[in-house]
Amino acid sequence: MIRMRVLPAVLIGVSLMALTACGGDDTPTASAPAATAAVETTAAAEPAGAPAASDKKLCEDAEKAGKAMKTELINVMKESQGEMPTAEVKKILAGLGEELTKVAGTSDSAVGTAVKDFAAKSTEASSAADPVTASDNPAYEKSGKDLTAACKAAGVKVVF
Repeated sequence: MIRMRVLPAVLIGVSLMALTACGGDDTPTASAPAATAAVETTAAAEPAGAPAASDKKLCEDAEKAGKAMKTELINVMKESQGEMPTAEVKKILAGLGEELTKVAGTSDSAVGTAVKDFAAKSTEASSAADPVTASDNPAYEKSGKDLTAACKAAGVKVVF
């Protein structure tokens, strides 16, 4: 098990993955499965010059997945009295990777590519012997920043 002294590292790594709503409804979702039920990636067309609605939808759906992951992490920490079992971290990161892969679908836009990259890095970290250390590295951090920037360009403010 990962003890409380490692908690800051867990939260730093996880906060890179978690999306923080910068407006709108900040109510956390009940669970990851509830957030993953139906992800729609098609949206109405926007006026010329505006970001594609589908990119906005990708960012919004990625944000939902991030919120669900964050809620799951908090629940596990409560249940384990401040400890974070390695198996649970692996499960949470793998779930985030799977959900973001679904969100990105076949999109090849800048947002879709950024979502896919972050999903791949989350999945990779989930399979490491120490998923906290695996998610606390410059490449993972850069991937989160790239996704944040891509969503900002699409008109959606999120933080990974």
